[in-house]
Amino acid sequence: MKVIGLTGGIASGKSTVSRTAQSLGIPVIDCDILARKVVEPGQGAYKKLVARYGTKILVGETLGNPMERPKLGAIIFHDEKERRAVNGIIHPEVAKEVFKALWHHWIRAEPMVIVDVPLLLEGDLWRFMSRVIVVYCPQEVQLERILSRDGLSVEDAQARINAQRPLIEKVEYADHVIYNTSDLETLNQQTVALLRQLQPSSIWTYLNLIPPITLITASWELLRRHMKGDPRKMKLSNKTTADAGGRTPAHAA
Repeated sequence: MKVIGLTGGIASGKSTVSRTAQSLGIPVIDCDILARKVVEPGQGAYKKLVARYGTKILVGETLGNPMERPKLGAIIFHDEKERRAVNGIIHPEVAKEVFKALWHHWIRAEPMVIVDVPLLLEGDLWRFMSRVIVVYCPQEVQLERILSRDGLSVEDAQARINAQRPLIEKVEYADHVIYNTSDLETLNQQTVALLRQLQPSSIWTYLNLIPPITLITASWELLRRHMKGDPRKMKLSNKTTADAGGRTPAHAA
């Protein structure tokens, strides 16, 4: 089974790509839905978030009531430290649900599954994807779309963009990039063409139902990701080397 990681940014068009995939009959694991599930009352992430922030993030500020997401969002969109803390609570729980869903689709002999994850590249989940698709548009286009769609102030809209990694950085992780800088029809055409290109053959799909072949395929994908490296660490390493190289003459002098 080919597992495709789909990511982008707020107002980049990722959700439209996801809906197009579903219209083609490709199963989509929506991590936004899973993120809501893991913070439902009684769930582990719910308990940890309440322990950290108290009942002020709950509807009616009453323990046992659902999470009031806008209240939590108001905390994390303007505070990177708190955003990292919340992601550290929610992401592991979402990852568990993703792997459960992937197991379900593998049992059903699905040839290809898309994992729709807004923050795919902020953790390590991307390493388990056969391919990574990034839906890209310039930041000024993101801002314009948010302002017209959500009716937010420029400051709040920009805060939501800044709360995510810049799309231009996400492109560095991509095996495929869908450029959503034109109209909806163009976006759909790009999406359909790419997904048809990625669709595995029926023979390959059934071979991957054999556990040893599944294990070999999964191991190869993990090795391929490892050999390709993490662009974040590679960039930091290159910067450190460049900085060290730049300091050498000064020390020598």
